[in-house]
Amino acid sequence: MWRWLLNPSVGVVNQVLGAIGIDGPGWWADPAWAMPSVIIASAWKDLGFVMVILLAGLQSIPEDVVEAAVLDGAGAWRRLRSITIPLLSPSIFFVVVISLINGFQVFDQVYAMTDGGPAGSSQVVVQQVYDLTFQYAKAGQGAALSWMLFVVILAITVVQMWGQRRWVHDA
Repeated sequence: MWRWLLNPSVGVVNQVLGAIGIDGPGWWADPAWAMPSVIIASAWKDLGFVMVILLAGLQSIPEDVVEAAVLDGAGAWRRLRSITIPLLSPSIFFVVVISLINGFQVFDQVYAMTDGGPAGSSQVVVQQVYDLTFQYAKAGQGAALSWMLFVVILAITVVQMWGQRRWVHDA
């Protein structure tokens, strides 16, 4: 669907942009825009999951804390900064960790939209694993690259877990 929406010549997005006088980019057909178009499609795909997690986090904020802040004269911005965001920080942390892991493991959007092209501009690590394993019959190299990806994701997740002590607050 995103390949159709972002089609450089007949895509809905470029038609809407053209209607307001903006020349639309080449999206998945242009090396400069191929990766941004995949990122847009991936972000849209994950948006519902992120919203459900954040909504659940918002619903877990105790109403009496918010009411106490209102009685103390805290304005909307002060409540957002001092109550909502700190009490929502565990949910935000979860979403950041999961989204980063998903970002490293993206494959299906790239494969469906660009197949790593044009000119390799949207090639990702998981697609390289796929190509090594199935196109070039180098399963050992594909497995080694998979392990390297695992180690990188693990290291970044460990750093995030260590850093979360500074900004994630319990209710």
